[in-house]
Amino acid sequence: MKTLTAICALALLAAGAARAEDQVQYVAAKDLGALIPKDALSASVPTGAGATVLVAHRDRTGDVEVHTRVNDELVVRSGKASILIGPTVEGAKQTAPDELRGGTIAGGKTYPLAPGDVIWIPAGLGHQIIVPAGGSFDYLAIKFDAKP
Repeated sequence: MKTLTAICALALLAAGAARAEDQVQYVAAKDLGALIPKDALSASVPTGAGATVLVAHRDRTGDVEVHTRVNDELVVRSGKASILIGPTVEGAKQTAPDELRGGTIAGGKTYPLAPGDVIWIPAGLGHQIIVPAGGSFDYLAIKFDAKP
């Protein structure tokens, strides 16, 4: 009986591993930019359930954003920019549930961003990517649900 139980357990593990292997999503670095439709700022990168990863390109400064229930982690791929982050946003408008856009950040802190840099932005903080005139900036935005 122990042998049968062990065989069944191994079969279940093997079946689970095969299913997990079938769910692997791969996009080569050279192909990430091609995911972004023309005239769009970002596109989803293939991921599993419960995750959101965006590949993004900016050639100008973005709007102030506040995500009240989502943390952001940005990973810089190329280009240079800065990001202004602050707790006080004035004049933003709700654009979707738990999402605000526009306005200005009062009393924030600016961080420089260059290839390889990573920055974590907790939910509820206003942030704005500032791209220098004539520049461009490519990054991954990884979004995590904020835990209460």
